[in-house]
Amino acid sequence: MAILLSVSVSSAGCGAKPTEFTFDDSMVPSQDLGYSVGDKLSEAYKGMDENNPVSSDIYFADPTSVEYEGRLYIYGTNDSQEFRSKNGYGSNGYGSINTLACYSTEDMSNFRYEGEIPVCEIATWAGCSWAPSIVSREESDGKTHFYLYFANSGANIGVLTSTSPTGPWEDPVGGPLVYNEMPQLKDDPVVWCFDPGVCIDDNGVGWIAFGGGKGEHQDGMRTGNCRVAKLGKDMVSIDGDACKVPTYYHFEANELNFIGGKYVLTYCSNYEDRSFFPVTLGAAPQTCSMCYMVSDDPLNPDSWQWGGEYLTNPNQHGYPFSNNHSHLQKYEGKYYLLYQNVSLLENMGKLDRADGFRSIGIDDCEVDEANAVIKPSKMSDKGVEQIKDLDALSMQEAETMHTAAGLLYYDNAEEVQSICVTDVDDGDWLGLTNVSFGGGANTFAAQLRGKGIIEIRLDDINSKPVGSIQFDTNREMKTIRGTLDKTVSGTHDMYLVFGGSFVFDKWQFAYIEDGAGE
Repeated sequence: MAILLSVSVSSAGCGAKPTEFTFDDSMVPSQDLGYSVGDKLSEAYKGMDENNPVSSDIYFADPTSVEYEGRLYIYGTNDSQEFRSKNGYGSNGYGSINTLACYSTEDMSNFRYEGEIPVCEIATWAGCSWAPSIVSREESDGKTHFYLYFANSGANIGVLTSTSPTGPWEDPVGGPLVYNEMPQLKDDPVVWCFDPGVCIDDNGVGWIAFGGGKGEHQDGMRTGNCRVAKLGKDMVSIDGDACKVPTYYHFEANELNFIGGKYVLTYCSNYEDRSFFPVTLGAAPQTCSMCYMVSDDPLNPDSWQWGGEYLTNPNQHGYPFSNNHSHLQKYEGKYYLLYQNVSLLENMGKLDRADGFRSIGIDDCEVDEANAVIKPSKMSDKGVEQIKDLDALSMQEAETMHTAAGLLYYDNAEEVQSICVTDVDDGDWLGLTNVSFGGGANTFAAQLRGKGIIEIRLDDINSKPVGSIQFDTNREMKTIRGTLDKTVSGTHDMYLVFGGSFVFDKWQFAYIEDGAGE
């Protein structure tokens, strides 16, 4: 990534213009309390030059996403919940997962943790929440409504609704939306009634794909366990019959897209022998790879055509073998492929004691929209390019980061209606890429609770700080303000390095003229 080095020691000639802080409380000046960050920095499990995985500290998988007001919101199965339940040992059996994790971004490099969605506290009839799929649509009330579908283990599928991508969420059905006892499936059930994939076509009509498991045929090629159905106008009911999609080696991980007037079903292939694949379709898909089918009439099984394999197993891209689940997302005029692997588990050095705890990555994806063709894609540590700078002169949430070391998150909703960074120890830190200070900033402020120090370092985590704040808030949430040693301008990678013990909520830079705001 490009780093523009532009640091000046005064405002003269640097183009700095006075700006204001936007905190809604009064500020407390930083004090010299003798705190330090310590002699040793904590270890991060994602490099500043690597955009994957999305999260440097949370396992989540089965990605889906939706754009809203310029931000991309990414949701996934909260594997960290199962990881915690097993104290970091053993295999991921998914049984303890009853929440979804959410992140958001507007630059594709710095991601804000939006917290856990307590699915089974909302949909009290459900016991698990896996493999979400989300869509949005403006409804007659003039608001954008979000429809978040999830798998209740392999038994059935539910849906939550909200008028915000981060909730609060409601359970509009009060039970499963899709289940094997429903009229459309009772005479021809699927093995696993799970993994919803939802899209809305150009006519505003919603569609859902679902199903998985071993097949009805011995050859394993025509499993007969994938269905597509039309959603009702309310998006929380099924309208009419379900179509059995004639997929090849279908196993799980359904997603739907509407591209170029066609319906594109993506899924993960199974582990069965490939001896029966029709030679007229080319090479058979590899084991546990991502494949797709295309149709212009989703309820007509004869309309579905084989698209091919577009993403091979993670072990073909330098990662350990694992299952996969992908999602196509067009954002800011460009297609991205969201997928999963176990790279974070590998980066943490835990493959010798745990397996199956997954993380989400994003790489570029080339799509021929006119013909609804997905070109072969890849997985990588480098991932995608940052598409815009992060504005240091706007208020930023502390849980926005590219990578971090030694930190956890705290839902502080009752106190400040926010998620905060917590579990701070000496030497912990977070890193952000391509942070823009515009014409200049000479003051830093942070909203927090506790006692300690925050140092601001630029371009290299081992560099000399350009400023810091020290504080002891006496257990109250306060905004602490400190003057930088230099006026900082231009664009930099930025590190906030911590000492002490505190809860950190928000931060912002400003250019304050001498004497202003004192």
